[in-house]
Amino acid sequence: MRISWWLPILTAGSPEELWAGLQHATGFSNAELAHLAKELQGLEPSQRELWQRKVRCTSGTCAPEAASRLVAGLGETGRLPARVFELFPGDPLYEYWKESDRTGFHSWVHFDVDEEAEESLEALIPEGQPLASSRLQASNFTWRAKRLIRTLLGPASETFGSLGRCLEWDTPFYIIKAFARLCFRFDILQYADSRAGLFEDMKVHAKGTRLMSLDVLHPPSWMPNDYGLVVCLFVLEHVPDPHLAMKGIASLLHAGGFLLLGAPFVDGVHGCPDDFFRYTPRGLRRVAEVAGLEVLLEFSPGNAAAAAGELMGMRSSYWSTEDLLRDSDTHPVNVFLLARKPLRPGHRRPWARHNATR
Repeated sequence: MRISWWLPILTAGSPEELWAGLQHATGFSNAELAHLAKELQGLEPSQRELWQRKVRCTSGTCAPEAASRLVAGLGETGRLPARVFELFPGDPLYEYWKESDRTGFHSWVHFDVDEEAEESLEALIPEGQPLASSRLQASNFTWRAKRLIRTLLGPASETFGSLGRCLEWDTPFYIIKAFARLCFRFDILQYADSRAGLFEDMKVHAKGTRLMSLDVLHPPSWMPNDYGLVVCLFVLEHVPDPHLAMKGIASLLHAGGFLLLGAPFVDGVHGCPDDFFRYTPRGLRRVAEVAGLEVLLEFSPGNAAAAAGELMGMRSSYWSTEDLLRDSDTHPVNVFLLARKPLRPGHRRPWARHNATR
């Protein structure tokens, strides 16, 4: 009787085969799989009876169906997202995160980057964020944008400071680490927010570096308009009127100046101090073009799984670099573009637009 009970299971696939399959797919040890089994026994999905009555899977569909049910069950019990932005002891990725976060090299204050030799993704990952998919994508985009800018500048790109003044929000990380010798000055713009003790002001340091606090929605009369490069990554989602903000950002540039712009398509709400928008590729392009800028380069990396993973706390270690950097028409994680202010109103450059995948 006991043997006849096991025959159907052995025919369809034994528990040992399932265990081996899970071990193969996840890389778990036997001890880790035992923890998984115990945790699964504690799940009580509200829709389990409905699944058992209405939803059936067959060969080729059971693995994604199992993943869907697990996500639902874990979400109901508050076990997803798996982690918040910063990792803490006890997180499975914590030691890997610490090992990858080379803070000494990543700090912008160490002005020691050999521009020609260090165009690696790791060179532009800020400290504390070594596994953030958005930063990996921003790093790849920044190097591509720099190469195109150098091409457009031609022989002038060999001259120190050929872009003139460069500006970045909050910290001069990308303008120093990536553009270094192309910039004559490295200026910083902070959002003037009285709640954070930042009031409208511009300090000019002894060697000419500017530290400005202002609101680009309502630029002060003294706001400069002499920048050859402005880097504005992961800022535009935090402004209540992106078209007005982009008009203010464009006014920072001199004619022919470049803008590196990036914003999320998929991300959790994160107030700095507020969070208002997410952007599609066409949406971000529209915001730039309405402000009179010409889009030269577009990059919308990601895929559906990585986009969903962002909301579940899955960091870059869960995806191949190739997948994270592949353009997506439907589910990008983030959207980036390089734009330029025309030399005169309505003027459009004769060169063709460049796609970031080329």
